[in-house]
Amino acid sequence: MGLRYRIGCTSHPFDDDTVEVSMTNLQDISQASTYMAVIDMIEALKAESVPYSGPTPTSSIDPVPTVIPGDIPVFQEIHKTGQRTLWVVTVLMALSSVIFYVLSARSPVPKRVFHTLVSLGTTISFLVYLSLATGEGIVWKHDLIRTKHDHHVPTITTDYFRQVFWLRYINWFLTGPLALINLTLLSGLPGAHLVVAVGADFVMLGSGLLGTYAGHTARRWVWFTISAIAYLTVVYQILVNGTKAAMRKDTQTKRFFGAISSVTVLVKILYPITLAAGALALRINVDSEVVLFAIYDLFLQGIIGYWLILAHDSSPGITLCVDGFWTNGIVNEGAIRVGEEDGA
Repeated sequence: MGLRYRIGCTSHPFDDDTVEVSMTNLQDISQASTYMAVIDMIEALKAESVPYSGPTPTSSIDPVPTVIPGDIPVFQEIHKTGQRTLWVVTVLMALSSVIFYVLSARSPVPKRVFHTLVSLGTTISFLVYLSLATGEGIVWKHDLIRTKHDHHVPTITTDYFRQVFWLRYINWFLTGPLALINLTLLSGLPGAHLVVAVGADFVMLGSGLLGTYAGHTARRWVWFTISAIAYLTVVYQILVNGTKAAMRKDTQTKRFFGAISSVTVLVKILYPITLAAGALALRINVDSEVVLFAIYDLFLQGIIGYWLILAHDSSPGITLCVDGFWTNGIVNEGAIRVGEEDGA
């Protein structure tokens, strides 16, 4: 009788199939042992874990920066130093106006011309600086600046936003002619030269304002050149023609006019310098611009005003006395009457 063995395989690639081996002799037993060895080898291969080496991510591109150069706009605005300067000038202009009005009230009407013109200038400046100190009369201008590099670095574009105090130009358009009239009355400059000086002063200020809004292009320097030429025209009318007219005055008046006119044109040069370095080239901050223009206004309307009035009241040779309409208004003497019959 032959022997029959049942070999159960529960873990092999054939999913728990049953292998029956009929053995009638020793040869069958040897064959069954061979099958068992093969199954054991398969199980060993299945249990062995083969390490997997997947592809490693590599990149030759540098990391992208989180901040791209030039993508952050630059804001140039007033800070504490500039705000304090505006308030200081506001107070000084207010006090100066009161003092000038008091000095004007103490002088006879024919001798109030300088007092009136100077006090009007400081009053206008007081109103303008009060508006600027409270945040009025200020706008933003936008300049797009492109910085070029070599062929390996791209061009960087930066947006610049800067505050412009446009209301101060209203101040200068109104007070500039008043200061020039004072110098004209002091030196005896003819009216024709005064008109040229006032017109050149307007061109200087207007071209400077246009250059401020011309953008960061070459056009702004064209406007600046026109402004500088107009400034030189004002200097010529004051120093050259004004000095020639003052030669007909007494020695005291000539010396006084030479001194006050020289200081005036020296202070006025602050305008083109500050304009070029500030609003046009964006080299100085807004606080520095406010301080420089504050010095400009305090000298032209405050210090020179005090200087002129004190010299006028203390020196008989410099005293200006105006009669006629300034003192008496329009009178009927010498007037032409139309429509009246003789003897009526």
